[in-house]
Amino acid sequence: MGLMILMVASCESQNLPDVSDISMVIATTSDVTVGINRIGFSLIDFDGHAIAAEKVKVEAIFFPAGSNRGENRYEALAEWKLIPGTVTRGLYVAYVEFDEPGEATTSNPGFWQLVSTFEVEEKELWSKAAISVFKNSSGVQLNTLVPSSVTPTGRDVDSLFEISSSLEPDPDLYELSIHEAIANGKPSVFVFATPALCVSKLCGPIVRMISEIKNDYDGNINFVHVEVFENPDVLVQEGRLSGNQVAAVEEWGLVTEPWVFVVDRDGILINKYEIFVSSDEIRGAIGRLIDSN
Repeated sequence: MGLMILMVASCESQNLPDVSDISMVIATTSDVTVGINRIGFSLIDFDGHAIAAEKVKVEAIFFPAGSNRGENRYEALAEWKLIPGTVTRGLYVAYVEFDEPGEATTSNPGFWQLVSTFEVEEKELWSKAAISVFKNSSGVQLNTLVPSSVTPTGRDVDSLFEISSSLEPDPDLYELSIHEAIANGKPSVFVFATPALCVSKLCGPIVRMISEIKNDYDGNINFVHVEVFENPDVLVQEGRLSGNQVAAVEEWGLVTEPWVFVVDRDGILINKYEIFVSSDEIRGAIGRLIDSN
């Protein structure tokens, strides 16, 4: 999983505080590119407690090569999203636009910094972290045709546990291969996740949420779960946390999980969500697809 660590300190300080005074923010988005990006993050102090703030502002600051003065290129408000299957756990989500790449490398020496400001117990706090912004996505780019991957279906196996590590696999999520879903003229929601082996512990709740959402669309939308690893039943029995990945993972350029993709009836990627997505976000994306047709 790609993680981004941000340091949090009082705005009253003119200099960076000592480490003992710092909280940290862990962001869940690793595939950040030029354009608008969905940035998910949590505010966690060093005692492991979540920081709850009603309003969090995020600024995207660009530092040109050789300069120590940043340029404020974009501002956005973050919205709290509840993690599926929980009552109080969640993440902040902000849509942030980056107008040029910056990786802090020899070939691309400029770099970006995210700064978030928020208030806790009437005290204004701030946080910052460097973030790599790439010209192109390491995976499938938005508004492009998705790979027509051949993925396992319930027709290929005697038991769904051979292609799913879910405790109770929903047969509807394994009726179609991705390539079949792309070809049948319906919008699709694809989820790549390994519920029983997921390091983030979000895969199971995400797959269950997708299964629940599916029930509201009467077969008018394709919903497909792709298990990340081959032979998940064997991996679970042996207590292994990883194995050989299915071909679709490489074809889609995925390096983290879970991922949820919303694809239109022509196979064009409209929305993608890394690690975490709420039910409202998925339903909203589907609603916009339906309204546009």
